[in-house]
Amino acid sequence: MNKKKPFEWDENKRKSNLKKHSIDFEDAILVFEDKMRVEALSPKNNEERYITFGMVNEIVLAVVYTLRNNVKRIISARVAHEDERSIYYSQE
Repeated sequence: MNKKKPFEWDENKRKSNLKKHSIDFEDAILVFEDKMRVEALSPKNNEERYITFGMVNEIVLAVVYTLRNNVKRIISARVAHEDERSIYYSQE
């Protein structure tokens, strides 16, 4: 877990995500530094979740998170799908 920034995650979920998507949560949080990032509610779950599309190392990522006590809890991170990349690039 990253203690320097307002992010947290389950370590087992981080390892699972890294194996499945080859994206480490430590890298994924860099989407929040992208001034062009796009954020939206993620409607797929009962818990209020958000999805952010942002550029990290010249790749558009999709990062799903929820807020807990003003801390972003990372749930998943992957390379954005083509339609998600279109949303991101339409902001330029």
